[in-house]
Amino acid sequence: MKLKEHNDFRGISWQIEMLIAGGIFYTLYTSTDFFRDFYLQKEAITNYGHYQIILLFGLYILTRALLIGFGGNLLLRTVWIAYMAIEYWYPKGIDFNALKLPSHVEQRLKSGNTTGRRLENLEKWASLSFSFAILFALILLSTLLVCLLVCVILLELFGLRDLVYSPVFNYILALMVLLAQLGILQRFSVKSNQTFLDQVLRILGKAYYYISGSFLYHKELLVLRSNSRGWVLASFAIFYVLMASLISINQLGAFFSGGTFKVNIWDDRTTYEQRTVYRMRNQYYEDNLSAGELFKWGGIPSELIKGRQLKLFIVHWYWMDYYAEDVLDSIGFSRTFPRFQNDSLRTEFLKNQFEKYQNTLNEILTVELNGQKIDSIRWDRYKHPKTGEEGYLTYLGVDSLKMGRHTLEVYRRYGRKPEQQNTWMSLPFWKE
Repeated sequence: MKLKEHNDFRGISWQIEMLIAGGIFYTLYTSTDFFRDFYLQKEAITNYGHYQIILLFGLYILTRALLIGFGGNLLLRTVWIAYMAIEYWYPKGIDFNALKLPSHVEQRLKSGNTTGRRLENLEKWASLSFSFAILFALILLSTLLVCLLVCVILLELFGLRDLVYSPVFNYILALMVLLAQLGILQRFSVKSNQTFLDQVLRILGKAYYYISGSFLYHKELLVLRSNSRGWVLASFAIFYVLMASLISINQLGAFFSGGTFKVNIWDDRTTYEQRTVYRMRNQYYEDNLSAGELFKWGGIPSELIKGRQLKLFIVHWYWMDYYAEDVLDSIGFSRTFPRFQNDSLRTEFLKNQFEKYQNTLNEILTVELNGQKIDSIRWDRYKHPKTGEEGYLTYLGVDSLKMGRHTLEVYRRYGRKPEQQNTWMSLPFWKE
């Protein structure tokens, strides 16, 4: 390759491209940690509805799709730099006189692509991978927006709650919308010979074009479709998004169970997850919590209890308000603070309010120690100094317990007419 060709390649702003791609790659790689931590920190105090969950899924898939694209760009650009550096140091190329190769081998090498052509091809593929990453990000954003709009219509206008909340429906909906965004379903579109219907369809198509955000990438997508085989583009796009989705759903499955999964590739154990033994979560024990980790449900100080009192902390979840409202209304809890003629009346009122609220907490939270229910627990509002979570604190007397293993069970109330209970926490501990 001539010196001028070298200067042409060196003049390309690949340094800026690698800096941008590398920075975005690192940001995208760590961004899902932020999404996970934000979700876990707000999970107990915020009612994550269907739309928020779709947004969480969409952000995960979007970051993984961009990560694949920018990762491919960095890999190709790295190989390109390596080739360019060798060509820069040895611009004459292969010295056949020094190698003394057979004539047919020498002829084959001379007839192949020159280093300049190889550099040019790598440059095109590296740039195209960068463009693919941005293009597919726009397509995924558009798909996410359309899926949210469809769910809003089905849920708010038609009340199809069971359908919209089905994970299978949402996956199928996302796939169909993605195919529509790629233009693959155009051949199945309605064709009308009626003037009025044509106008209606054009208006709807125009509205969809702008509302979905298709105008951001429509022409660029047509460039790819018109200059490549349709089935190749469709297969690549589906595979690209499918890989991003599988990676995302697997990562989400580590902390969110609804419609997700967690693949343990290197774990062939079959009897470990049996319900015949207790599952001791590290989040149940304060001593086991690492920096930034949350109780999430609640817990006790340690697996080994040495003192006469056992500290029990319960995180206040938003669903507690839902059931506590019923109990408070049924026992005549006052939601307002009236005026009183003297302090004794005010003191008596506050005392009654306190007793009613304590009874309410004991209605929605049931505590058992070794299968025996503990009645009339005194709860206090408490913000845990280590995790920052807000909830309720109490101390249970354990001085009479024998040395050895014991189990503390916390049950939560749920359902209405009739009320039911299920296990909120199972806390095995050992008494010294």
